[in-house]
Amino acid sequence: MMMSTPALACDTTIILAQADNMTLDQAINKVKGEKKGKILDAKTRQINGQAVHEIKVLTSQGHVKKIQIQTE
Repeated sequence: MMMSTPALACDTTIILAQADNMTLDQAINKVKGEKKGKILDAKTRQINGQAVHEIKVLTSQGHVKKIQIQTE
């Protein structure tokens, strides 16, 4: 008998951080301080010429939240 794994729901939350030159490590620490859960992934992307830190968090309810922090 094969059992399937339930898909994880993904909600997107956008946090606009106006801190100058926030590093990815600083962004991760900010998310750890505000969200309860496990950090799954963290990376920095360029979106429309702007650096955006994306951090995925697994909540205790089993949801994946994608946090986006824009830097200047």
